[in-house]
Amino acid sequence: MSFKEDTIYALSTAPVRAALAVVRLSGPHAHEAALRLSGKPVGPPRQASLRRLHDDEGGLLDEALVLPFAAPHSFTGEDVVELHLHGGLAVTQSVLAALSGIDGLRAAEAGEFTRRAVLNGKMDLTAAEAIADL
Repeated sequence: MSFKEDTIYALSTAPVRAALAVVRLSGPHAHEAALRLSGKPVGPPRQASLRRLHDDEGGLLDEALVLPFAAPHSFTGEDVVELHLHGGLAVTQSVLAALSGIDGLRAAEAGEFTRRAVLNGKMDLTAAEAIADL
């Protein structure tokens, strides 16, 4: 699949126990994936909404903030949704597992969000290299 057709997701915060964790989705199915987890459409761009996230069996995963960004006004230049979760490892892993079961989504490769930002003209190579250095 080309990056224009697929939707990627990844944990955007450190994979450790913490107060909060952020999972980012980017691509044409990001908003649909958030709808599938929460049962409600995402709200207006750049406005967080409190949503209960559920797995396919209806089990509660977390009560999270869902923050959408509309293309081209996002980090990657694509539709993006951030899921601001409670930071427990079990919560984070269960949300990632639920995302892995959604058709059209796949786990992001290392640096793929930044690569999409460069390819979509949201940043130049110098800025991308600076992110890699961090």
